[in-house]
Amino acid sequence: MVQRLTRVLSIPTLYRLLQYTIAGPSAYEDLVHDYIRPKSGDRILDIGCGPAYILHYMPAVDYVGFDENPRYIAFAQSKLGDRGTFYCNRVNAASLQTLGQEESFDLVLAIAILHHLDDDEAIQLFQLARKALKPGGRFVSIDSCYVKQQSPIARFIISMDRGRYVRQEQEYVKLASNVFSSITVDIRHDRLRIPYTHIILECVK
Repeated sequence: MVQRLTRVLSIPTLYRLLQYTIAGPSAYEDLVHDYIRPKSGDRILDIGCGPAYILHYMPAVDYVGFDENPRYIAFAQSKLGDRGTFYCNRVNAASLQTLGQEESFDLVLAIAILHHLDDDEAIQLFQLARKALKPGGRFVSIDSCYVKQQSPIARFIISMDRGRYVRQEQEYVKLASNVFSSITVDIRHDRLRIPYTHIILECVK
């Protein structure tokens, strides 16, 4: 079932339809307004950008998106190619160096990425984000999360997620603290139309 869902969600239009159904049109808008808070002209690196729908809710920024799914990148290039630069690849330290983009971003985003990574991979992502950020730049992530006294329905739905590494709040924070010393955490139970729990991390370089 999970493999079948993964194949279906690799199609950008179906991915968007599912998001719209369970989250509504304001999910990205709220995330951008409340947590990402981009300003015109900001340089933004989006790790695992998907079809880059989030860019619709941002001002005029210098946006760079990486994703390994060629369908997502093709879709982003066709719909948003005039607003961003998109790479069908996994971003890493070598690619940042090759592109001359170390310490050049105001914001680094990892939207629904960490719960797909094991601990070592997650720490590498935090390290990559720190390397990409300017001094004072911010890393923002949002992921599924387990918490105490969680709705049983939310816990069950989260357990069905494609990501195999959904963690508890303190586990996400512990991973981030390996790389960042300034970490703000917000737990949200109200971002979807179904019972669900998200953790949002904001880490400052």
